[in-house]
Amino acid sequence: FTGGLDKSPLKRDGEIALFWRNSLAQCIFFVGTLMPNEGSGEQVNKKRFIGNTYVKVVYTDSDHWFTLSWLSGQFNLIVIVVAPLEPGYFRLTVHRDPSVPVIGPVTDVVVVPDHAVATVVRRMLIDADIATMIATAGEEHYSSNWQERLKQIRQMLARHALVEEKSVEA
Repeated sequence: FTGGLDKSPLKRDGEIALFWRNSLAQCIFFVGTLMPNEGSGEQVNKKRFIGNTYVKVVYTDSDHWFTLSWLSGQFNLIVIVVAPLEPGYFRLTVHRDPSVPVIGPVTDVVVVPDHAVATVVRRMLIDADIATMIATAGEEHYSSNWQERLKQIRQMLARHALVEEKSVEA
C-alpha cells in the first residue's frame, strides 16, 4: 500500500514514506519534508497528495495559535495540530470543518504524555478519516471496510452459485 505514491525508478515522490498498519487499518503519511522539491516554486507533486487529503496533521512548536485559514485548499476538513508543551507532554488540537460530524473521543483539545502521542494521533486520524468519508459521501452512502468486504463476499457467492447452476443444467 503506497497511497498512490510513485514507486517507479523515477521516485518522483521521494525515497521513503511513513507507513503504519495493524490487523484492521493501514495509514500512509504524506510528509512534505520527505518529498523532493521541484525546480518550480509550485510544488505540484507535493500538493497533489497533501493538498488533496481531507485529514491533515500539522506539527508546530510555535506559540501562535493555528487556524484552518493557514492552509490553502478546499479539502481541509480536519486538521490535527500537534504541539509540544512542557517536557514529556503534547497538546493535540482538532480543527474540524462544520460539515464534518463529530466522531471519536477527542473533539477539541487533549494533552497527552509523549509516550502516547503516536497511538492517540493514529486513532484520531482513523476516526477523522471515517468522519470525512461520511461528510463527503453522506452517511447513507458510507460503508466501512468490513461492510465493503461483506458486499464483495456476497457478490462472489452469487457468481459462484450461478456458475454451479449452469454446470448442473449442462
